[in-house]
Amino acid sequence: MKFENKFIIILIASIAIYAIFLFASDYNKILDKDFNFNLSYILPILSLVTISWIPLILKWHLLLKENDIHVPFKKNILIWLSGSALNTTPGQLGGLIKAQLIKTLYGIPRTRTAPIVLVEKFYGLVGAIIAAIIGIIISGTNFNLALFGFGVLGLLFFFIYYRPVFEFLFNKMTKLKFFSKRSENISGSYKILQISTKPKIASICIGLSLSYWIIISFSVYLVLLAFEINTISFIQTLSIYTSSVIIGVVSLIPGGIGVTEGSLVGLFTFEGIDISLALVLSVIIRLTTLWYSVSIGFIGLKLTGGLSLSRDLKK
Repeated sequence: MKFENKFIIILIASIAIYAIFLFASDYNKILDKDFNFNLSYILPILSLVTISWIPLILKWHLLLKENDIHVPFKKNILIWLSGSALNTTPGQLGGLIKAQLIKTLYGIPRTRTAPIVLVEKFYGLVGAIIAAIIGIIISGTNFNLALFGFGVLGLLFFFIYYRPVFEFLFNKMTKLKFFSKRSENISGSYKILQISTKPKIASICIGLSLSYWIIISFSVYLVLLAFEINTISFIQTLSIYTSSVIIGVVSLIPGGIGVTEGSLVGLFTFEGIDISLALVLSVIIRLTTLWYSVSIGFIGLKLTGGLSLSRDLKK
């Protein structure tokens, strides 16, 4: 096995240990709390979280296919799940492990797949912002927040679709010593970006991302119902959850740990929930969304052979 694969495995192991400490930290927060949780909701909650991955897997597979990268669908599911194992990295950029897995399994250069991972994250962020805006407008929470969301969306699409700005940044990058030697690879990445952001593809990917946020927000809504909280509607839950995740991602803190929970607690208390209960809610929500996906991600990583030092992954 090449050095780079050994390095990736060491990195994964380090993140796994870090994730365990973070998980333990979250879990310890609820040990001393007395709360009533209807355990019959656990299966529906985890089922919805699992179902929410379907549109994301379809989005990932579509982006690869559009860029003429063909990976068997069943194997691609495992590769996508493997990326979830590293969701505790800053901005969830640990998903780039998918590019390494595809390179190891099929010999496809990372320069062709890494840009797709970033485009995938871009569409996820856009979907979250749109979901938050929808929730804010329908629930009538704060229209100024909706305007802010529209402004962020406009800025994101401006940098992606306004070619003069993108080419200006691209040309500046290629003049740097590091990138000048890799200008051909960067140019290829730009072509991949162009293909992946065509209006038709963008519409489908944003729609799939939006579907994910709606489904997983409904699982969060079931968490509230499990605590017998019926004062917050699903639409309010949609705006609260997506807003908190966006804040966590933008913070670039690994997994948004602390920031996302703090945002959830703040937004829940704003809706009249006691702060101690809001803290428990935030931890339970993170356990059933983030930590559940991380655990399944490590299973997927194992099944792809990504944790094996002795196996020839190219076979």
